[in-house]
Amino acid sequence: MSVTISLIKGDGIGIDVSEAALYLAEKALAKVGVVPPKIFEVSAGAGYFAETGLDIEPQGEEKAGDADAIFMGAIGMPSIRHADGTEISPHLRLRERYKLYAGVRPIKAFPNVPMPLISPKTKNIDFVIIRESSEGLFYSAAVHGRSKVINDSVCDETLRITRDTSEKLHDFAFRFATKRKEKGYKAQVTCVDKANVFTAMAFFRQIFDEVSLRYPLISKSYRYVDATAFDLVRHPWTADVLVTENIFGDILSDLAGALVGGMGMAACGEIGEQIGLFQPAHGSGPDIMGKDIANPLAAIMSAGLMLDYLSEKLNEPAYEDAARILSSAIETGFAFNRLRPIELGGNMGTKAITKEISFLLDRENA
Repeated sequence: MSVTISLIKGDGIGIDVSEAALYLAEKALAKVGVVPPKIFEVSAGAGYFAETGLDIEPQGEEKAGDADAIFMGAIGMPSIRHADGTEISPHLRLRERYKLYAGVRPIKAFPNVPMPLISPKTKNIDFVIIRESSEGLFYSAAVHGRSKVINDSVCDETLRITRDTSEKLHDFAFRFATKRKEKGYKAQVTCVDKANVFTAMAFFRQIFDEVSLRYPLISKSYRYVDATAFDLVRHPWTADVLVTENIFGDILSDLAGALVGGMGMAACGEIGEQIGLFQPAHGSGPDIMGKDIANPLAAIMSAGLMLDYLSEKLNEPAYEDAARILSSAIETGFAFNRLRPIELGGNMGTKAITKEISFLLDRENA
């Protein structure tokens, strides 16, 4: 089987972390006897924009979508912007073009990782945010050209919730919880919204209730987004699967990432019906680019999500095996204090972490 991955390295540390992630993904695949996928690059990002005036190469969106999966490092540089002040963000068009409705943001505490909360229960943090990634308030993101500026006095932007996308999103969340239940998790899906104020959010919750009827063995609950933010600081170890609108998920994911060490630990997969896009949730880190101090683990764990996705998409269990041994190597590395990212107060940069995980992969049982 010829499997292909389109690679957008992007900007800043995106180049280094994407190379590290795909190197380790290929090594994990080799460990289980799978031929590495064919990788082709697509040029995009702020650097490319500065050189060419384009945010992605000609036909780049089509080229990216021709693969079995898309992997991206990081896009955007604060110093390179459009005339309206917004940053370069072609990946938002990819989300909409390929209807990447389910943004999967796993939040997991690893041993020996310093965390801001002092409770011993923080070791039990292990939940997932399912963020709708193609509409919500991001429907009016600048890259789509839908904002309305009136007489230089008012700017109107639209939050869009559609039945079609929301049904797929909630169904994905309940299916995800079902898989977690098989692994021993409590399997509760919480609808995070602001249904007490916005009609769109009440509609979002209504569809959540309708879809929940298909999953009688999975418990459901509701939480307003502000209360959810409060709870994630107060007792994040009680969360399981949270499903929410685009911008709410964007904000809560960063808050949640901080709970388990920082954005260098924040993996992300964005799933659609035809293709998935995988990337670390952090930015391009212009202040640390080229210094070999970036934490590549968010990108590496995102590559693990990609392997799981390809396993299901292609009906190839070996890809899931590769994802498992990659995840196990990371867990082992932290358990024995062999992974010490500079971001977390340690002494290991991108290259050292990549080398150590490669070493641990050699010792994992396929």
